Amino acid sequence: MEKQEIKLTFEVHCEGAQGESYRLYLGKDLLTERTWRWAPNQTYLREVAPLKLPRGEYDLRVERVEPATAVFTLDNLTAEGARIDNHRIIVE
Repeated sequence: MEKQEIKLTFEVHCEGAQGESYRLYLGKDLLTERTWRWAPNQTYLREVAPLKLPRGEYDLRVERVEPATAVFTLDNLTAEGARIDNHRIIVE
């Protein structure tokens, strides 16, 4: 199956403590696990993920790594080479 090049860009925001960790998933696949090293509520992290994906729909989600208590959210999601519907990437 042919794969398309997608440039995924989004912001990760943190409400909680410095040093908390989060994981980013695209569908069922883990993209990355990171530890928040910046002052929460003042800074966000802009992620750029170059991907090669076959046609389909992929949900982007963030989850905290236990025992973290922070709340991580995603914002301003764009995808060059694909469509976005909420946090779903649609590759046609």
